[in-house]
Parts: sequence; structure tokens; C-alpha cells
Amino acid sequence: MNPKLVKALEHLCIVNNVSAGMLSHPLDESRTKEMLKFLKGEGVPLNRDAIYDWAIGKGWESKSAKELADLAGKIDEGKRVVIKYPGRLGDKIISEIKAM
Repeated sequence: MNPKLVKALEHLCIVNNVSAGMLSHPLDESRTKEMLKFLKGEGVPLNRDAIYDWAIGKGWESKSAKELADLAGKIDEGKRVVIKYPGRLGDKIISEIKAM
């Protein structure tokens, strides 16, 4: 899996409430969508199966892993997603990922 994607997912696991599901809270959902769209813009492939396998490997419940993988797949396919609360990503993580 792309190192930028791994870094981004690990960051989201720190700042989001993963125990309830990465997309369970509106701010977490917005942050996740924003991160995935940023990665897509950076040319990082958002492979649905790889993301699902990564999440399962981290001990996520299957339902939560599937939700994240499906969202990533949707963004990777160029489909529209609405970010209700934009601006949730920090400049530091964006800079760190761009520098990789």
C-alpha cells in the first residue's frame, strides 16, 4: 500500500473516534472525506481492497472497515462526496504527506 495512504490512515486513527467507526461522527466523517480527496488529488491510489485489508489488520470491525473502503473506492472512482464540515485537516499532516 502507498506510504502516503498508510500515513494518512494512521493519522485519521489518531484524530478520529475509530472505536465507534471512522465515519460515525460528522466531524470525523468530514475529516476522513477531506483526507481521501486530498490523497486522490496527490495521485495516491485509493484501492478499496487494500484499505479494507489494512483496517481489518488494525482490528477494525468488518462493517467499519467496509464503510471506509467503500468511501475510498467512491472517491477513487471520481464520484461526488459532500464534505459537511471542510477545513478539518491540519496543515502539519498535509505538509508531512506532501513531503513523502
